[in-house]
Amino acid sequence: MESMGYLGFIWGLIAFTWCINLTAQVRELKRIIQEAGIGHTEKTSLREILEKSIGRTADLKLESSGYIMTTTLSNCLIREVDEEWALVLTGKKQKEKLIRIQSIRGVNLKG
Repeated sequence: MESMGYLGFIWGLIAFTWCINLTAQVRELKRIIQEAGIGHTEKTSLREILEKSIGRTADLKLESSGYIMTTTLSNCLIREVDEEWALVLTGKKQKEKLIRIQSIRGVNLKG
C-alpha cells in the first residue's frame, strides 16, 4: 500500500515537470509569433511609450523568456530606444543595461 503512495508522488512530479515545460513552450511560441509580426501590436505601442519617455525615470517589470519568473528594475533612466531594444541606466552606479522591449511586461513612469 505504501508503494502506491510513492507511485502517486512520482507521477505527480512527472506531471508538474511536464506542465512547467509546456508553459515554457507556449511562451516561446508566443514570442516567435510576435517576432514574425503575426501577433498583437503591443510591442510597437510599448516602444512608442518608451520613446516618448526618453530621459525619464521608470520602474520596469521584466519577464525572463520561456520562464514564469519576473523581475523589477527600479529607478531606471531611459536613455535610448530602437525597434527591439531599450538602453537604460540602473542602480546606484548607473550601469547601462540593454533590455529587449519584448521582455518588458510593465512600465511605471515616475515624475
